[in-house]
Amino acid sequence: MTSRFSKNLALKIISVIFAIILWLVAIRDQNPEISRSYENIPVEIVNEAKFQAKGLSLVFDVSDTVTISVRGRARDLERINVEQLKGSLDLSVINEPGEHKLLADIQGLPSGVSLRRKPEILVRTDKLVVKNIPLVPDINIEQAQGFLAHSYRIRPAETVRVSGPLMLIDRIYQARIELELKDVSSTVEHSLPIALLDKDGQVIESKYINVEPQYAIVTIPVYPTKVLTVKPNIAGVPAENYEVVGIEVYPLQITVSGEQSILDGMQSIGTEILDIQDAMVDVKRTLKIQQYDGITTVPSSPNEVDVLVRIKEKTIEKSLIFRNIDMVNIPQNVDADLESASYEIVIRGPVTVMDSIDEEAVRLYVDLSDISRGEHRLKIMADIPAGVELVSIEPNEAVVKVK
Repeated sequence: MTSRFSKNLALKIISVIFAIILWLVAIRDQNPEISRSYENIPVEIVNEAKFQAKGLSLVFDVSDTVTISVRGRARDLERINVEQLKGSLDLSVINEPGEHKLLADIQGLPSGVSLRRKPEILVRTDKLVVKNIPLVPDINIEQAQGFLAHSYRIRPAETVRVSGPLMLIDRIYQARIELELKDVSSTVEHSLPIALLDKDGQVIESKYINVEPQYAIVTIPVYPTKVLTVKPNIAGVPAENYEVVGIEVYPLQITVSGEQSILDGMQSIGTEILDIQDAMVDVKRTLKIQQYDGITTVPSSPNEVDVLVRIKEKTIEKSLIFRNIDMVNIPQNVDADLESASYEIVIRGPVTVMDSIDEEAVRLYVDLSDISRGEHRLKIMADIPAGVELVSIEPNEAVVKVK
């Protein structure tokens, strides 16, 4: 009896175990373990500040999505919400420049689901450097007729500070701003984006290059023009007995530009000083145009003029009285008498010459050539020193009686 009971118990246990196995097999067949892939899982970069604190920088964009492969029971995989899946890439593990293959961590997988392998992302890094680059303006302004574009001003500075990966920063040759305007008749101000160029003039763009500032403000004053007469600034006086007899300027007029309120008060423009003190001959100089605040000479006009100051010795007039004049060329066998009279001669010449002239230096005479008998009124002639001009003789005729 006992033996039969023991045999029945063993069979029952075996039957239960077999039933459990059959149940597990049935359950597994209904919820099998499978693998599945998901694409375009977003990846976020983390600890970038710690990475940059090591003097490093990314060179190119890191892939912002990955494809993952997961494994788990079918029912567990059905619980995956793709929108909650996201990856993270820790840059703080990088300690030197070069190419690095980093494994991205994936968050958002439900329990029972495992990642078959972490996705791998290639990261290219380089040294983080800082450099000052010259800012080169490419500005072309065509002003309207009667206006002039003055020198432009650039703010905040004429250099640009760039920072980023060494291999990109080393390619930067210059920073440039560009502006082209036509028919401009008033002051203009523009905020212009700063572009980075290599030696071939190609633009260098990268999210890993930081530019400070990113914009430059260009101010271009544009003012009206005006034609002004040049009046040379003459200082001093010629030597004693000398005087200025004329001033010649070439060119006589120049064109300037400035604010209208300043131009309205200007009718002429001066030069630097030309000293003629004690001069006895002509003085010729090239003089710079005088500089005025807010006034600029237009490019088509010179900044200098040629000035000629003509200087001559002063001339004076002198009166001499003669009571006798000579008779010349008296024909033979002719008796001629000159009526007594007083004659005044006025001569003109340089002071130094005139001071040495008296009646002895001048000769008055009448010419009796081919004269006939009778009473004649003959024109009085004068021999005067060289450099002296005859102004008048009063009376200018003499009465001669010929017998």
